[in-house]
Amino acid sequence: MNDQQQQQQQFQGGAAYSSSPPMQQQQPHPGSSDDMTGAAARLANLQLGSPSSSNHGTPVHVTAAPTRSYSGPPPAGGGANYAPGYGPPPPVVYGAGTMQQQQAPHRESFDSSGEQGRPMQAPLQNAPPAMGMPALPAMVGPMVQFVDVELERALWHGSVLILTNEAFLVHGRRAGPGPASVGPSSSSAFPATGAAMHAGPTPVASSVQQAPVVEVWDDAQHGPGAGKPKTFVTRAIYTEPTFQYTFWRADITLPLPQENEADVLYQVYWGADEAAIQSHSARTTFSFRIPAQASQWRMCVTSNAQFSRKVPESARAALRGSGPVFRDLMAKHRANPFHVWIGTGGQFTGDGVWDDCEPVLRPFLAADAARRPLVQWTADMAAAVERWYFLEYLRQWFGVGSSMPMEQEAQGLFAQAAAAMPYSFTPDAEIFPGYGSYTQALHFSPVFNGIRHVGAKYYALFQAHTTPTLAHNEHGFLGEGYHSVKKLGPYTALLTLDTRTERQPAGIIDRHAYDIVFAELEARVPMTATNLIVVASNPVIFPRTKNFESLLRSASSSGLTSIISYAVNAKQTRNDWVSKDKLGEPVAVTMLNDFWTSALHKSERSFVVRTLQGFAKRRSCRITFASGHVNCLSAAHFRTYTDSKYDPRKYPEQRGFVSDYRSMIQLTVSGLVQEPADSFTLRAYHFAGKSAPFDSMTEEKLYHTFNVDVNGLPPPNNNQKLLGRRS
Repeated sequence: MNDQQQQQQQFQGGAAYSSSPPMQQQQPHPGSSDDMTGAAARLANLQLGSPSSSNHGTPVHVTAAPTRSYSGPPPAGGGANYAPGYGPPPPVVYGAGTMQQQQAPHRESFDSSGEQGRPMQAPLQNAPPAMGMPALPAMVGPMVQFVDVELERALWHGSVLILTNEAFLVHGRRAGPGPASVGPSSSSAFPATGAAMHAGPTPVASSVQQAPVVEVWDDAQHGPGAGKPKTFVTRAIYTEPTFQYTFWRADITLPLPQENEADVLYQVYWGADEAAIQSHSARTTFSFRIPAQASQWRMCVTSNAQFSRKVPESARAALRGSGPVFRDLMAKHRANPFHVWIGTGGQFTGDGVWDDCEPVLRPFLAADAARRPLVQWTADMAAAVERWYFLEYLRQWFGVGSSMPMEQEAQGLFAQAAAAMPYSFTPDAEIFPGYGSYTQALHFSPVFNGIRHVGAKYYALFQAHTTPTLAHNEHGFLGEGYHSVKKLGPYTALLTLDTRTERQPAGIIDRHAYDIVFAELEARVPMTATNLIVVASNPVIFPRTKNFESLLRSASSSGLTSIISYAVNAKQTRNDWVSKDKLGEPVAVTMLNDFWTSALHKSERSFVVRTLQGFAKRRSCRITFASGHVNCLSAAHFRTYTDSKYDPRKYPEQRGFVSDYRSMIQLTVSGLVQEPADSFTLRAYHFAGKSAPFDSMTEEKLYHTFNVDVNGLPPPNNNQKLLGRRS
């Protein structure tokens, strides 16, 4: 028996989401009613946080005051005064991917404009757009990201992203080369979709770019006009090739207050916009909350924050669109602001790339299965797909060009959330749903590879504020994808696994990336950490799909899908169990191949869990999985069999542990916006969700969490393990 098959600590409810020192508590017996009730509470707390009477959701306006530049990392409040777990020694070891803060020169002209309470979109120079092209704003953003906590100096690290395009300004463009106007005409337009996706003029970028500036007030006493701000000048990280938008990143470093959490107020100024109002008090002020050194971190966890293209308008109307769930999320944030917003994937969905770019991708789509891997990735394909991802991010996140009434409200709220809740997002549907779970021939085809590179690049830009090159050289991401290890204070760490970018039919994460990720996990997680949250888009503990995979493959090959279609019930809004996608592949087979519990990934899943068991044993660290993707709620656990001779409750003398290090909780959130799983799917999962051994010493089991539905009635089909509601 190796070290990865021994005992350690049992998960305890709220402590898994707390950065405060662990408290001695009586542990419930795993599987008991108290433990199951605790799982339901943990599932609710993970998503909703705790209520409070404070409200920080509205813009702040005060009178103007002079500004000053802010260079170098700020001193932690109180100099040598640190809360337990902070301060030197020892210094934090970042490993190979060390984050580097870069300071840029101070600029004197800070201009911006924006609508009250919403991320800014500066006015346009364009005439009214033609042929369906959305009017593009001169400025998009801001978006704020949580990067890490530096324990030895008690510093919060984050970044702010802004997009600008001087060609779309209304007034007063500064002198320099470039067009005075790029407004579309009847003979030249920028169609967003369809046959002319790759057509239209490309604006010429000015050789002189005005960098936006982020000014920050974090002392809890001053604000715009009432105190001197800290100034962070942005750095250009990428220029989008079609419309010449520049992506600007400002690295933000702030001291964590010792005792009381603080609101951070910030404004964005852009010197190129000479028509912008100059007074601080007349500009939009954004805010986010940072925790105190000694306080617990509040977080929300979401999944699938966009509707899939497959969801018809009637189903969206039945759900009242995406507005109600985003209103609820923002109301909870205003009542008691979240310190970090964790996205498990689906913040953006790329499922429309095949439909909208069909004309240019037709040589690939029209080819038969044998010829598709031979179709080459062309410059026209690259231009069309690049344009589509950029415009689709503007539509899904900021409502630019949106025409669907059931989405418009939520798109505005998503933009507000991205400016007010520091986020940490992992990809899932961001390339396109199912990427990496298709056949080997499709996966390694030039067209799949080309779309993967563009989709992953725009995930990096919008959701990680980086580029594929900078991500690994400067911004601390691990492997070939976007894995990361972050600290939520001295007692809680966050391991985010990118289960999409490196995915192949034979494996979810590249085997060499595992070596890097687990080495950095050991190096970056402080010895004080008692909780590790592992974020993976798919749940690690979920019903086994082996029998369904065999059934669906057999039905597809034998032409028996009509029987399954009858069982599914034609009244459902969509039928993923028997339908095929744009490539002619069975949707259900691709969907099930995505799961950690798929038969294809059995050995990889075992490796990940046993490696984490070893980490938990060495570090006396509780481990919790946070996932989404499956569009239903569930809670589950690993634990040592109670009748096992290895049960540490019977042998507490083993390294002094009195709890089970194999005990890990899985919390799975449903889609925030996406339509919940249908009743047939939930029944199928419930049927497959019987208690099963993970190995000879570890039990794997779903909790009976949902005794009642959200309406107070018994759950549908008396399914107490899985609930098909948005969350």
